Amino acid sequence: MADAAVTATDWIWGITYSVLASIIGGASKLAIRKSWIIHGKLQPSGCSSVVLPPDLDIADSESRELSTIEIMESAFSTEDDGSPKLCRISKAKAVSWFLYFCGMIGMSFLNPLCCVLAMQYANPSILAPFSGLTLVWVILFSGVVVGEHPQQSQKVACALIVFGEVLVALFGDHTNANNMDVDDVIASYVDPAFITFMIAMCSFITVLHLIIKRFPKTSLLKKMAWGSVGGAITGFQNYLKDSLTIFQATRRDGGPLPALFYLFFILAMTTGFAGLLCLSACMKRYDATYASAMFVVSFVITASSMSAVHYHTFADIGGERAIVMYLLGLCILIYGATILVKPKAAACLPDKGSDHSQISDGSKEETLLETAERRC
Repeated sequence: MADAAVTATDWIWGITYSVLASIIGGASKLAIRKSWIIHGKLQPSGCSSVVLPPDLDIADSESRELSTIEIMESAFSTEDDGSPKLCRISKAKAVSWFLYFCGMIGMSFLNPLCCVLAMQYANPSILAPFSGLTLVWVILFSGVVVGEHPQQSQKVACALIVFGEVLVALFGDHTNANNMDVDDVIASYVDPAFITFMIAMCSFITVLHLIIKRFPKTSLLKKMAWGSVGGAITGFQNYLKDSLTIFQATRRDGGPLPALFYLFFILAMTTGFAGLLCLSACMKRYDATYASAMFVVSFVITASSMSAVHYHTFADIGGERAIVMYLLGLCILIYGATILVKPKAAACLPDKGSDHSQISDGSKEETLLETAERRC
């Protein structure tokens, strides 16, 4: 762990660890998405294949409302290498599970490890935006890894998101709460403003859960809810930050670690893993660019709001100009998210040289797919 005395430039170390975490996060998300694509090819649908009518131009559809991927069973293997089909299926299952576990290990262990190291040096309000670099890696490599090429509107939205995150990072709170003791941490949790924030966030997550459960597949609200719920849960970075603060304060003052440290540490792991499961479920349904972007946006907004209430970010930013730029960055983030949720940015185009997937817009095409499956 870092020493209690943190210099004014130590936040740069926090950013360095955050960048490393973003690289691990991007690779892990692509691995999880790839595993779901392979897994989808192995699921028998009762039909040998489901093909859309040629007169439906899915890629140019102006009424696209939802992005789902329908995998054809016949597209499982493009070559006949002479090996038994069961052997090929077994190998594909092994690859799918290997990619899934690699992605989960990266997101549940390696990425949080870098975040823990970063949290020792900087405030969550400045670290959270750097998770947006994950979008850069996803956009750069999604075509190569999973065969999903982001649309132009998605690229513009992601550029706005990254730009907004840079503004938040530059003009955010560069201080670090390393001088707090255990009593200060406890007092911060009985603050009425923070209690109100926690109630509001729990209510918001509950609403997202109800939308996911009750709204139809073609609903844009359901699409938005799937993209936002993981980041909203993971955005509770206060548990991780405060557990580190208690650890440093206890080591500085001497004595055993209080039970509160273990409670916060368990809550930090629980929220992180729950958010990861929601992200994995979202990537099963939507392309990697959309899922990653919405996760980052909801994560940054939640973490920034939490920091403003819990760590008094605006009091430490200093200057009206910095506050305005900080809020402007958050607004640009939200605007980028709205572009992603719009129908035109709902899906990534598949690799033109690949027959491994077909994209439906969730309305007329999806209805035809479901009807064909029921008839088989």
